[in-house]
Amino acid sequence: MSKIDVLVEITKAQPAAFTTFSSIETPSGMVEEGEKLLSNLSGFGLEVTSDYAPIPLFGEKEEEFEAVGLPEFSRSTTNEDVTSKSMVVPCRMDASAIDKLQKKRGYKVWPNSQIDLFNNVEAHEIVGHQDEEADLFDLASSAAGTDCRPYRPGVTMAAIRQLLGVKVLWDHGFRGQNIVVGIIDEGVNGGVYPVIGGYARPGASRQPGTAPVTSHGSMCAADVLVAAPAAKLYDYPFLGVQNSGGAITMFQQVLNQRRLDGTPHITNNSYGFYTRPDRNRWPNHEVWDVNHPLNRKIREVVASGSPTFFAAGNCGAPCGSGRCGTGDVGPGNSIHGPNSLKEVITIAAVNSRHERIGYSSQGPGGFERNKPDFSGYSHFFGNFGPGRPGGLSSPFDNGTSAASPVAAGVGALLISAFPTLSPAELKTSLINGAYDIGSPGRDFDTGYGIINAAASYHDQIRSVINRICGRRRR
Repeated sequence: MSKIDVLVEITKAQPAAFTTFSSIETPSGMVEEGEKLLSNLSGFGLEVTSDYAPIPLFGEKEEEFEAVGLPEFSRSTTNEDVTSKSMVVPCRMDASAIDKLQKKRGYKVWPNSQIDLFNNVEAHEIVGHQDEEADLFDLASSAAGTDCRPYRPGVTMAAIRQLLGVKVLWDHGFRGQNIVVGIIDEGVNGGVYPVIGGYARPGASRQPGTAPVTSHGSMCAADVLVAAPAAKLYDYPFLGVQNSGGAITMFQQVLNQRRLDGTPHITNNSYGFYTRPDRNRWPNHEVWDVNHPLNRKIREVVASGSPTFFAAGNCGAPCGSGRCGTGDVGPGNSIHGPNSLKEVITIAAVNSRHERIGYSSQGPGGFERNKPDFSGYSHFFGNFGPGRPGGLSSPFDNGTSAASPVAAGVGALLISAFPTLSPAELKTSLINGAYDIGSPGRDFDTGYGIINAAASYHDQIRSVINRICGRRRR
């Protein structure tokens, strides 16, 4: 009888949920805790795995998050532990028994699906030579356009900084200092990038800061530092358990850290699903069901005050990745799952000429129709490229995987200047400062436009002045 990986949710209150989660220190302890939670079940072929510990969930709605005090996790002081509403246990079980268990009161079976990193470009797809930086603003058009295979050449990190307008904030003393960005990925090289902490599941071979400099996570780290070179990083390497449960575990640890001291201030996520399964067979899959535990855990992190950036994906038309499934390419089909949650900030990709990169996924989104939110820059020499730490194993930093951490870095820059910004306020400020291309207003290719640090900074200054003046008038 075939067994498949699933997540079994038990509707059972768990007092001191954070302490319970974080105190398990061995793979055998993870299995033991899961078996306790499932001790009332037999005949379903359940086998608790040692991939990660049981994961607490705190509800499905914003009012439930508020009731347990998740918004208070923005404080830098330690918050009281709280009681969870349910617990999720990673298991393998007989596929034929899923329907039977779904009908049992207090239990629900969720898919535990493979997730993929959003990188896309091979060296043979690049032609030409690097543009001269002095010509950037002349070359960057407002008319839109598409960059497809063979792609335009990459540009330097200095070129992207010029286009982002970060110098305005840097000259005012803001470089992302005092901000911690969590990189949820396959791991970051701590010898090159400023990894100061993070989390790895008990028994994992890859600990925070130990990934090769050629890793996908190291690329994301480099790209955060494009805008915010003084930011610090937490490394949350889910690789090795590269599925939804592994990602939930890392988000839970983000939430646990925020309960302790209010960090990380931002998370970046450059991964997701290239394909969607048959909805009739898997109606509660992560891309179809907004209340899948992965989607709920992400909403919890945002509710705790941490803006969460997601790459839109690499299944846009006309040149989506070859990994995209049939029917999963182009407008309305390519932004799905966590990347399309209303609460997250979804980032499409453009090049230095303000052309949409042709694989960048397009809205409408699966959960929230108005996706992507805006666009970040990709195809530049950040971690990869001549003279860069990752060398030439990749032609340059690419995919919406690179665009998202560039945007997260701009977010870190703004929060270093305005520390009290909420996730919603940060998103609004970044949207207000976006450089609109193509037809006026928001569109499903590039969202509200291209992120610009200087414009968002000035927008936030105006907001502060207006609030002060409003108080004085009253």
